[in-house]
Amino acid sequence: MSLCLRTFLCSRRGALWFGAVGAALAILLGLLVVERVQSREQRGGMERRALETLHLYISGTPAPQLPGVERAFNLKPHPMPHGLVRFSFFAGWDRMRPDARFEGELTDPSTLRLHDLAAAAMHRSSYEIAWDHSGPVSVVIAAWAGKDHAYVVVMPQSVPPPAFPWWPFVLAIALVLAALLLAPPRWAPLLAYVGALAPLVIFLAGYRLAPYEGTGAHLANLPAGLGRGSFPWAFLAAAAVLGAAGAAWRHGVAGRFFTGLREHRVAMTYVVPAMLGMSVLVLVPFAAGLALGFFSHCDGNFAFVGLRNFWEILSGGGAAITHPLNFWFTLGVTLMWTLFNVVLHVGIGLGLALLLKDPLLRFKGVYRVLLIIPWAMPNYITALMWKGMFQQQYGAINVLLENLGVGSVSWFSTFWPAFMANVITNTWLGFPFMMVVSLGALQSIPTSLYEAAEVDGASKWQQFRLITLPLLRPALFPAIVLGSIWTFNMFNIIYLVSGGEPGGSTDILITEAYQWAFKRGERYGLAAAYAALIFVVLLVYSKMANRLTRAGEDLG
Repeated sequence: MSLCLRTFLCSRRGALWFGAVGAALAILLGLLVVERVQSREQRGGMERRALETLHLYISGTPAPQLPGVERAFNLKPHPMPHGLVRFSFFAGWDRMRPDARFEGELTDPSTLRLHDLAAAAMHRSSYEIAWDHSGPVSVVIAAWAGKDHAYVVVMPQSVPPPAFPWWPFVLAIALVLAALLLAPPRWAPLLAYVGALAPLVIFLAGYRLAPYEGTGAHLANLPAGLGRGSFPWAFLAAAAVLGAAGAAWRHGVAGRFFTGLREHRVAMTYVVPAMLGMSVLVLVPFAAGLALGFFSHCDGNFAFVGLRNFWEILSGGGAAITHPLNFWFTLGVTLMWTLFNVVLHVGIGLGLALLLKDPLLRFKGVYRVLLIIPWAMPNYITALMWKGMFQQQYGAINVLLENLGVGSVSWFSTFWPAFMANVITNTWLGFPFMMVVSLGALQSIPTSLYEAAEVDGASKWQQFRLITLPLLRPALFPAIVLGSIWTFNMFNIIYLVSGGEPGGSTDILITEAYQWAFKRGERYGLAAAYAALIFVVLLVYSKMANRLTRAGEDLG
């Protein structure tokens, strides 16, 4: 009897763990949906109440009679040059200081938020709403501006969130427990996943549209809720993942996987921390960035747009092929930037390594320390130093050119001088790495090979071409690949030296993505699509480089 019971528990234990973890993740997804719905409804209800209260204030209702208002102000605009405006108090009221007088311009930190919101309302000729979460209680600020006056009300958050939908979660947990305890072990995880997802999808789809109503309204709104927003995509993805996991358990794949984990559990204890770190620091951000490329961002809201961002980039976005906003122009600049830098890095680094290997050279240690300094210094400090040297009027480079009779150069007014300024700066930063790699590889080459070549009458060039280069290739080629990837994504130099000038023509792909994310209307989806395309380009380059490396090893 005890043996049968032990066998039963051992055969079911894996199914219980595997099914419980997956079902818990599905329920967590449902909790995230509920939290987002409650936050959205609470925020939207508070903003509607603030606009209604602001309308009462504009129509002449005294500030103390406004319901739920913490502060209310009537501001007077004063036009300034260049279309700017500054505001001063015309009238004001604070519930905590009902007898206080408000006068003067809105220049102190506590009123600058009101000033900016009123200025935005005047500029757009519409209502403006903003949230302030800096205090102990979140407040919503609503503003409306006309020609002569601007009205601002500040209200603490007071709208309650919708009730939590207990029924779908209670039913999901009950179905999960029934599946894990009663179903055969081979089917238990798959049935548990279905039992967790089904009630959550059925109830929460309608709950999103009618959160303040009952279960009947949730079921009635099910068809409309299934097709609204990103909800179906999230649950389809969860269903696909959990369905694959359940099928893997059903066919024994998951069982063999966990058996392997048990057999190699000591080795896994060393690997798991690194795997978790890689997942959190690399895989999760990469997946989030890739998914963001399929969405469009506007005023804090994200909308699914499919491949539209990628098509806009690859089609040039309506810009000519020679325009800096065209992806193909920027890609060409990026490839040219990478090629120039890598050639200079390898050429200068290898040349200096050959000089430092010369046995007749004295003070080698001093030269090595001096030549390694550009690589040892933080690159942003070096970039700012070179930017200062390229300054047109007082920069050291133009002063030197003036003394040589060449004349000063406006480095950042046309493409080629700005491009070469970036290349010169990055060459200064990059050649020490290639020098160190080349010097280490040169010192590992046996001197007997050169002695035999001299006996055979080989010239210095023949020794370099037939002995040095082939033996350098195993060490130098991976360094070239790594240097190419670094240079392709070298954000600091472009951003700090030329800043993309003139007119964004010297931007490379990574700085162009930054511009779209933070300088051109916060188009995060387009910037994420740029990042995905950068990854694809570098992946293709890496594959080609690996093939060339293997081909070279086979020939060797």
